[in-house]
Amino acid sequence: MVAKSEAFLLCLTVLVLSATVVLGYRGLGVDNPQDPEQRLQQCRQQCQQQQRGQEQRIQCQHRCEDRYQEEMRERGRPGQGGDDDPARRRFDDCRQRCGHQHPHDEQQRRQCESRCEAQYEEERRGRREVAVGVQTHEDPERRYRQCRQECTQRAQDKRQLQQCEHRCEEEYKEQRHREGNPRQKKEETTTGERNPYFFDRDSFYEQVRTEHGHVMVLENFLEKSEFLLGIANYRIAIVGLNPRAFLVPHHLDADAIYYVARGCGVLTLVCEEKKETHELRRGDILEAPAGAIIYMINKDSNEEFLLIKLLHPVSTPGRFEVFYGAGGQNPKSFFPSFSDEILEAAFNTRRDRLSRIFGQQRKGGIVEASEEQVRALSRHASEGGQWPFGESKGPFNLLEKRPIYSSRRGQMHEADGDDYRPLKQLDLRVSHFNLTEVYMSYADPVPRAYHGHSFSPWWGMMLGSLLQGSMVAPFYDSRSTKIAVILEGSGYVETICPHLSERGRSREEGGERHEGREGGQRYQKVRSQVSRGTVAIIPPGHPSVTVASRGRNLEVVCFEIRAERNVRNFLAGRNNVLKQLDREAKELAFDMPAREVEEVLNAQGDQIIVAGPEERERRERPLLPMLEIAEAFM
Repeated sequence: MVAKSEAFLLCLTVLVLSATVVLGYRGLGVDNPQDPEQRLQQCRQQCQQQQRGQEQRIQCQHRCEDRYQEEMRERGRPGQGGDDDPARRRFDDCRQRCGHQHPHDEQQRRQCESRCEAQYEEERRGRREVAVGVQTHEDPERRYRQCRQECTQRAQDKRQLQQCEHRCEEEYKEQRHREGNPRQKKEETTTGERNPYFFDRDSFYEQVRTEHGHVMVLENFLEKSEFLLGIANYRIAIVGLNPRAFLVPHHLDADAIYYVARGCGVLTLVCEEKKETHELRRGDILEAPAGAIIYMINKDSNEEFLLIKLLHPVSTPGRFEVFYGAGGQNPKSFFPSFSDEILEAAFNTRRDRLSRIFGQQRKGGIVEASEEQVRALSRHASEGGQWPFGESKGPFNLLEKRPIYSSRRGQMHEADGDDYRPLKQLDLRVSHFNLTEVYMSYADPVPRAYHGHSFSPWWGMMLGSLLQGSMVAPFYDSRSTKIAVILEGSGYVETICPHLSERGRSREEGGERHEGREGGQRYQKVRSQVSRGTVAIIPPGHPSVTVASRGRNLEVVCFEIRAERNVRNFLAGRNNVLKQLDREAKELAFDMPAREVEEVLNAQGDQIIVAGPEERERRERPLLPMLEIAEAFM
């Protein structure tokens, strides 16, 4: 009898616990739920069996999914991902209903889909606002890039894409205003203000990314700072293709100048009935005119094919668009955005066949090619007829040109319109410099402090590990703005800026402070810690210096905007422009005897690339303790 009572109580307890779990689904007609996933499937089945109308069944399933997501959040587990996100599923179902309701009226169907998208965006925005208030703050730039990617995946035509991207920009600005910029601390100047001349790797957003490569685009210069208005109609992008990766054909509403930073590949340009195929390698410069169809492939089996691209939009200042004709669902071809009857007439092909052609590709904008396809695409490299845009001589290799300066500390190369005609047409110059670490050898003079000491045969190598990086001597450009992309290494760029100092002074004067007015112009040092993948801007007239870090080469490629009639004036070194001042001008300007001024101006015997601060400090610091340690091993 006692055993029966205990069994009865145990069964009663199980029934009570089960009833507690069932309550959440009872209103949906689910009587026997087990695991959350099983309950979700059972709930969906009940909806199919009990609800008669299509709309009622869909609404019932939405309630099942909402309850499932709520239960998973209560358990501290994520739901089933994007495929079972209720808002996303409602959006997909809404679009399907549009297709069923308006199968023959393209305009009505698009209007219906626009309403679906607006409803989805409103629900998604509401969820994000809750998440920002309750969970951790999401980086605005990262959310902006994700939003644009979602637009690319969902948009059916260019109009929808533009509307979606506009909403992304509005949300980005709102969130950035609400939370502030998370990168600000990394970009501050010496007085705490944000550095307007530096872009870190997070400043790029992904335009294309697959497992085979990526295309990254730098944010708009003018959105960063009003001080960059002079280059507001230029953009920077980085193309990286893995071995045997193929970037599918597309065209841009922007002129482009490519610089090959690493690897080798083949790039093809097509316009009208002409085609040019060029084999590219490190150091090559090549123009791709606006409107030309572009595709390229990495022909190497091991090394990445990396290109830096300067874009000059021709349609909307500061903005450019990518147009995929050859494509499908991903990348999205623009052809299906035309009316069906237009496509059928244009291609003289039935609608169903066109749908297959323009709906097949789903692998993304960068795909992998076979060895045979790589060989076939490379077969006609450097062949081509008369180019419709004018004379074309193929790429120009910057690194094969004699450097304008070369020493043990590094090299500088430059190419302008006399070397490559498209650069003259775009008023550009491309420069490349490589700052190297200096190693002392027997040819180097031994510092005075070491005279009288004996050196072992390996001593030169040991000293090499102690000496520091080089630097480009202080200079300024008269007209051009320099966009410097860091290819390898690390270091810093120090620029002298009057604008930030003037802004600080204006704030002080607003607070009834008038310090510095009698002292004349004030300047502020702006230092940018640069490394691979970052970008630094050097405006015209702003004195600047670039310093390589210890033990690392610093390799940089620069696009110089408005290069015609630009003059580079060095402010230190053997070619110091101040040395040309009249003696009387030196005395009057410095209020010092001309002899003393000239001693300082003539003290630096090197030019252009000189010893950096750390190298100079090490060179002058006594190394006698190190010598004593070395002598112990002799």
